[in-house]
Amino acid sequence: MTIVRDIRPAGSSDLVTLRDGSQVQLRVLRDRDEAALRAFLAGVTPESLRRRFCGATDLARTATSLVSGCGAGDLALIAETGVTAEIVAHAASFRLGATRAEVAFLVTDEWQGRGLGSLLLTRLTEYAQFEGITTLVAEVLPGNPAMIAVFERCGHRVEVRWDTHGVQVEIDLATRVPAVARAA
Repeated sequence: MTIVRDIRPAGSSDLVTLRDGSQVQLRVLRDRDEAALRAFLAGVTPESLRRRFCGATDLARTATSLVSGCGAGDLALIAETGVTAEIVAHAASFRLGATRAEVAFLVTDEWQGRGLGSLLLTRLTEYAQFEGITTLVAEVLPGNPAMIAVFERCGHRVEVRWDTHGVQVEIDLATRVPAVARAA
């Protein structure tokens, strides 16, 4: 199994302060994190799991897949908090080809709205650019406007397409958008 161990632009482990003053430790997901990842998934509401995985999911199998599903050029990050290093978020980038990667996120409900999703997207973007990725893509359910907003504020040109299956998001990493345009 290949899980990226060195995310050079983002660092391999960082203590970061979120906009509400809370702190999380960001690091690369490791093989030995499967049990903690399973506990993380068990603590997420069914609605958040549905938004991330587009339906019901077997938590044990999903945890195994998230830990073992990374290949060359992929990156999986977790955010931990507290003395026990409880996982409160997972984000991943999966290479789709030479210049494209898909990104996906899951943040526990009590940690949503603190800027953690935006922070994770920034780290995945840094890594993607370092790896020569020029386009990030994501599939979002229509009932998840908060995730769409995270993408739209990422600082790059974003194209959002709605269809009968959901929302397709495409981020052009080669094109920066000024902060004033993002705030509008």
